[in-house]
Amino acid sequence: MYRRRVAASVGSVLALLLSMLVVTAAPASAAEERYDVPAGGAWEVQGRGWGHGVGMSQWGSQGAATKSGLNYRQILDFYYPGTTMNTVPDRLLRVALTAYAPADTVTLQSPLGISFSVAGKTVAPGRLTITRTGSEYRIEHRTKIDATPTRTWNEGGATLAVSAGGNSEGGGVVVLPRQNATDGTWYRGTINLVGGAAARTFDVVNHVNLEQYLRGVVPRESPSSWHLEALKAQAVAARSYGLSVMAPNAAFDLCDTDRCQVYGGRAAVVTDGETFRPQPKEAASTDRAIRETAGQVRWYQGAVAFTQFSSTNGGHTAPGSRPYLVAKPDPYTGTATGDSRTTWTDTLQVSTLQQYCPNKSQLRTLVITERDGYGQWGGRITGIRLECTGGNVKLTSEPPADDEVRNTLRFGMYSNFWKPTAGVEPPSGFYLNDSWGPQANHEFAFGRPGDVAISGDWDGNGTDTVGIRRGNTYHLTNAHQSRTARTIAYGKPADEVLIGDWDGDGVDTLAVRRGRMFYINNSIASGPATTVIAYGKPGDQVLVGDWDGNGTDTLAVRRGHMYHVRNTMTSGPAHSIFGYGRPGDAVLAGDWDGNGTDTLAVRRGNIYHVKNSLAAGPADRVVPYGRAGDVVLVGDWDGNGTDTLGVHRVQ
Repeated sequence: MYRRRVAASVGSVLALLLSMLVVTAAPASAAEERYDVPAGGAWEVQGRGWGHGVGMSQWGSQGAATKSGLNYRQILDFYYPGTTMNTVPDRLLRVALTAYAPADTVTLQSPLGISFSVAGKTVAPGRLTITRTGSEYRIEHRTKIDATPTRTWNEGGATLAVSAGGNSEGGGVVVLPRQNATDGTWYRGTINLVGGAAARTFDVVNHVNLEQYLRGVVPRESPSSWHLEALKAQAVAARSYGLSVMAPNAAFDLCDTDRCQVYGGRAAVVTDGETFRPQPKEAASTDRAIRETAGQVRWYQGAVAFTQFSSTNGGHTAPGSRPYLVAKPDPYTGTATGDSRTTWTDTLQVSTLQQYCPNKSQLRTLVITERDGYGQWGGRITGIRLECTGGNVKLTSEPPADDEVRNTLRFGMYSNFWKPTAGVEPPSGFYLNDSWGPQANHEFAFGRPGDVAISGDWDGNGTDTVGIRRGNTYHLTNAHQSRTARTIAYGKPADEVLIGDWDGDGVDTLAVRRGRMFYINNSIASGPATTVIAYGKPGDQVLVGDWDGNGTDTLAVRRGHMYHVRNTMTSGPAHSIFGYGRPGDAVLAGDWDGNGTDTLAVRRGNIYHVKNSLAAGPADRVVPYGRAGDVVLVGDWDGNGTDTLGVHRVQ
């Protein structure tokens, strides 16, 4: 329903085959818009909205509550005209956990030392690793991680129900990504394994009462800091949507992602099988909104209304598949403080479109052939023609298989409501950002293609600048400009290089790694290592940061998604171990909130999931920056004590 966190990838656009449902008759389309391929290989784009724009605008509801004083009933009346309020009893929902669909194995843990109930049988607290073998489920019980199974048995049938604690406050089950995982998600209700078409696979489905389900939805769909009336509107819309898409004849009613509604469960959990450390995903403010609207839904002609919603409609709602999902100007969207997606700018790469050209030919012209007629520029794009050297390709919107309006013709941007404005000049090298916004504050060329980009505070003035490495020679800048301030040689060309303030004097210097040995130089000069230490294993990925905030950088090694942190520049065991992200993520370290302690961020394409503590759990901030192919740098580019991002880009 809502693309607040990560915009759809180009791959997902390909997979959806550009499908969109529009049932309301639209005004006549304007003349074709033609955009020749720019010399820089990309267009600057102005856009509006995030998501499909049908039904309620979440940012619009916040603006209506905070700027116009509307209550939640008035907000819902505006976005779903012709519907009324009704009250329905609580009931069970079945939510597919899409990360495990289909699965061939799953590991479950009981929370807070509570015994399991497995197919109605009581099982001691601990972990269950469950696989499906033909018509049976094979279950291994362990008391904690890495322990030898204390019991193994089989349960027959297509469905296996697992719970812990019933409807008590501690009830529910933790679902872990694998047997030896130390993090997972705590879900209220029951976890049901439902055998699929393949003999050895099953879906993992959370059976949970509607009102408890909403506690894991509303704070995922609308920030819990929002106005209570906006949160109440979200609660009613989410409750109505969940009931309107129930599928009694299917294995589950809806999913846990933005293809349905985003559902995070009760809490993120880190556990070693003994210590249970939950990090809540629910919030007091959204719980209040759910409680004060208990059972309330939008109603239309004797049934619960199909209450679609999206982050922001860009100032004009889009037509949907129901009479109450109408296209009209929205005076509330764009008025709320902090709304950065009602209008936005982006860059559309020629290569993103060129992959559609036949026979790997070259794109010559982008032609926007149709818009839906609603809003600025003639509305959302519904048809495109790509004129390529190997022939033309038409990309048009078609009705999808279900009633959900698909966001297509987005090409990785926030919506299909956009317009190219100019060609982007060829990239100049380094793009450094002083904030978490989309645009670079410092842009300059430095170095040659093939150089390795690095960053650090080379002169101890509190501001990071860039450098480039050629073999074992380093060319360093002391300002954001195309000028070398210092050139030094250190180590060997094949060494892995690390940068940090190893002695706490405020100046970043170099270290090189060979296997598990680190050769550290405490001066920014050529010469032998000052210190040599051993840490980790040769295959570990190494990170540098001030993990304990004492002003001195030390090492951490990464194995999969686990991090082993050392707080002194000496050999020895890790001082702390924790998990974050996924094993395949690219990972960065920096002081993101300016508190003097470095923490982690993981990168997926051009999306960064930033964590402000050295602990597992959800990201504190999710931001896009640059392009997926950029080399990313971390630094305090303006000397304000907070690290942000920069990228190195070579044409």
